[in-house]
Amino acid sequence: MIGYFAQYVEKVLSSLMPMLILRFNRNKIFDWMKNNMFNIILHSGFWALYVLLFTMLTANFLPLGTAFSRVFLSGLVLAFAFYFNALLLVNILLEKKRWALFFLFAILLAFVTGMVRFLIINSYDNNSIGFAFSETPKILLNSSFGVQSVIIFISTFYQLILNRIRKERLRQELVNRQNEAEIKFLKAQINPHFLFNMLNNIYALSVTGSANTSQMILKLSELLRYVIYGGREKKLALEREIEHIDIFIELFQMKSENLLNITFEKSGNFAGLVIEPMILIPIVENCFKHTDFDTNENAFAKIIIGLKGQEVLFTTINTKNNNDNQKDETGGVGLENIRKRLELTYKDKFNMEIKNEGNYFELKLKVTLGHG
Repeated sequence: MIGYFAQYVEKVLSSLMPMLILRFNRNKIFDWMKNNMFNIILHSGFWALYVLLFTMLTANFLPLGTAFSRVFLSGLVLAFAFYFNALLLVNILLEKKRWALFFLFAILLAFVTGMVRFLIINSYDNNSIGFAFSETPKILLNSSFGVQSVIIFISTFYQLILNRIRKERLRQELVNRQNEAEIKFLKAQINPHFLFNMLNNIYALSVTGSANTSQMILKLSELLRYVIYGGREKKLALEREIEHIDIFIELFQMKSENLLNITFEKSGNFAGLVIEPMILIPIVENCFKHTDFDTNENAFAKIIIGLKGQEVLFTTINTKNNNDNQKDETGGVGLENIRKRLELTYKDKFNMEIKNEGNYFELKLKVTLGHG
C-alpha cells in the first residue's frame, strides 16, 4: 500500500514539475513582478506588519533578538504554506477540478509546515523541544490542523476570489474587443454604402451636364474625408457631425433641379460633446432616401436636433409613398446597422423609436453623450 502511494505521489510530482519550471522561468518572473508591483508591495507590507506585531508580543517573554528570529522564521513557514497553496495547489489542481489531489496535498502541506513551524517555535523555548514522546501526536495534530489549516483555507479562498476577478476582467476585455471588432465591421459597411450612393448622384449630374457637378464634387470630397478618416475614430465632436449633416443636405439639394422642402433645426450648445462618428448622417440619408420627393409636390423632410443636459434629442420626420418598396441595390445597411452600433457603444444610454404610420415616417433618437 505504501509502495503504491509512493509511486502515485511520484507520478503526480513528475506531472507537476514541467508546470513548476514553466512558472519559475526567469523572464516570466520579471514580467510578473513588473505587472504585479502593487500586489507585491501590499503583501510585503502585510508580512512586515505581521513580523512587527508578533515580535512585540513575543518580546514580553523572550529577548528582542530571539523574539524577532522566532517570529520571522515561523512567518516564513506561514508565507510558504500560503503561497505554495495559492499559486500552485489552487491554480494547478483545484482550478482544474482535481479535488482529491488538491485535498491530499493541502493536508500534507498543512502537516509538514505545521510540524516545521512547531519545531521552530519550540526550539527557542527554554526547554528546547520540551515535550514528551507520548504528547507528540497531539501537539503535531493541533499545530498542523490549527494555524496551518486556517492559513491554507484563507489562501485558497483568497486565490479563488483573485482568479474569479481575473477571469471576469479577461472576459470583459474579450467582450470589449469583440464589440470593437463588430463596430469596425458595421462602420466598414456604412462607408462604402455611403460612397456608392454619392457617386451615383454625381454620375446622374454629369450625364445631364449639370452646372452643379464641380461644386458637388468639392462638397463630396469634404464629406468623404470625414466619412473615411473621421470614421476611424472612436469619438468625434458632435459639432463636426452636425456640420457634415449640413454638407450632406447641400449635396442632396444640388442633385435636384427644384428646391426641396428640407429643414434642419438646431437648438442647444453642443460644444465639448462627443459622439460615435457616422451615427446621425446615415439616419439623415435614410430619411432622404425614403422621402417621396419625386412623386409628391408637398413632400418634406424635417430634421431636428436639440439638447437636454447631456442627452441629445435627434428627430427626423418625412413624407413617404406607402407603395415604396425600394431597396438599395448596393446592399444597404440601413437603420438596423445604426441600432446595433448604438447598442454596442451606448448600451442603456440610448433610445430609438420609429413610427411608420400613414404617409409619414418618424424616427426619434435619444442618446446620452460624454465630453471629449
